Amino acid sequence: MSKTFQRAEERLLSAIGAARVSHAFFISSLDPEPAVRLARRAAALVCTGEADEARLAQSAGFRAYDGASMRIDDIRELIAGLAQSPLNGQMRCTLIEAAHGMSIPVQNALLKTLEEPSSSAVFILTGNIAGVLPTVASRCAVIRAGLSSASEIESLLLSRGASPAEARFYAAAGGGSETRALRLYEDETFRTLRDDSLAAITALLRGELPLGAAKKLCANRGAADAFAFMLSFLRDLLARLAASGMAPENPDRQDAIAAFAPRFTIGRVTCMIEMLSKATGDLYSANAGALMDLAVADRLFLEISEAVTNK
Repeated sequence: MSKTFQRAEERLLSAIGAARVSHAFFISSLDPEPAVRLARRAAALVCTGEADEARLAQSAGFRAYDGASMRIDDIRELIAGLAQSPLNGQMRCTLIEAAHGMSIPVQNALLKTLEEPSSSAVFILTGNIAGVLPTVASRCAVIRAGLSSASEIESLLLSRGASPAEARFYAAAGGGSETRALRLYEDETFRTLRDDSLAAITALLRGELPLGAAKKLCANRGAADAFAFMLSFLRDLLARLAASGMAPENPDRQDAIAAFAPRFTIGRVTCMIEMLSKATGDLYSANAGALMDLAVADRLFLEISEAVTNK
């Protein structure tokens, strides 16, 4: 476990263990897998008194949902269950993974439960807190978990069988996310998404508007990861312009970075980074599925194209 998640775990588990239990926690992280592992350990502590994820299988008080697939009927069923007295006075815990994937109607339905919580129930949500309604976020104690260091991710990759060279490369390309780094190492399709994303941003920086690229990147809800890869390229370009000495996230693209550097100023690259960051936020806050992802991507491509060509 990375140091940032160790610190998050210490805060969360100590609060639960000391009976300083909020009725709802939100583990806010862009790295889903370690966030869910932490959430399940916390849920086990709530339900069984031990932070052992394996014990959740025997806990009648634990329920888990995927935010993107939740329906209002799920909330109604959940509310009905929480209205019943718990067995033997035990605490109950509901985990909602990728809570930013919940639709607005589902979030509104959940809000009533968060506003009038059962004294024996705890909710733990994970995901990008920017993607949930402010009213939902404000009713949760927020545990923020940042990104991991490259050395921590390298160690994880080595433990999964990566060679030292692979571990260094994918740790860099993961941009501080162990989830992204592992997927790059293990999933050829995800590596193709990275290649396509970097091809799109380099085309845009050459002044081209790559037809069909946005639709390709948005397939299978890949827009958020595609934007992250594009953002990493711009961060490398900015680091080169600023002579910051930061280790590149794309060591295999440094020739392209060097070729673009004379054409751009720090201000213009910073402006494009802000565009990408805003578009990423729109993906989470819009929460309207693949069509909205494509609309956000199309708009982003036009904005970057205009920023490049309008000197």
